[in-house]
Amino acid sequence: MSSPLVRASDGVAFEDGPDRGRVLVFGADTGGQHSLMEYRVAASEAVDQTDLPNFGAHRHDDIEETFLVRSGTLRFLLGEEELDLTAGDLVRVPPGTRHGYVNLSGEPVDLLVAFHPGGFETLFITHRSDQSPPPEPNGFVEEARRRFASVFED
Repeated sequence: MSSPLVRASDGVAFEDGPDRGRVLVFGADTGGQHSLMEYRVAASEAVDQTDLPNFGAHRHDDIEETFLVRSGTLRFLLGEEELDLTAGDLVRVPPGTRHGYVNLSGEPVDLLVAFHPGGFETLFITHRSDQSPPPEPNGFVEEARRRFASVFED
């Protein structure tokens, strides 16, 4: 088990395409109870607000997630509702709830993301885009479906 103290230089950093993250607490360190990671959603290209944004909608039947916005503004999909979240806002996504997000702000958005139970964070390390050779294109989604009862919309 790792130390209960996580310093600024600790954790496991990863890239997820243009986004960046750092796993602070692995589920393996909490007996599977929870995990925690920082996640920076990159600034996106200007999006035509008349177009429906692509939230990357999905759900995890066995995982609850929480998202705390530390800086920036994020458009968040929770069920069928679209919410604009700003610094200090927290959204809890119960298991089985459709959710996703898109950064329409033109600035990076910093999040603190928790998974309950832990384990899902390992996918971000296994399928990180900053490795050579790069991961299989659909590897993350396929493993999430198989191991975590996740459903992704096309």
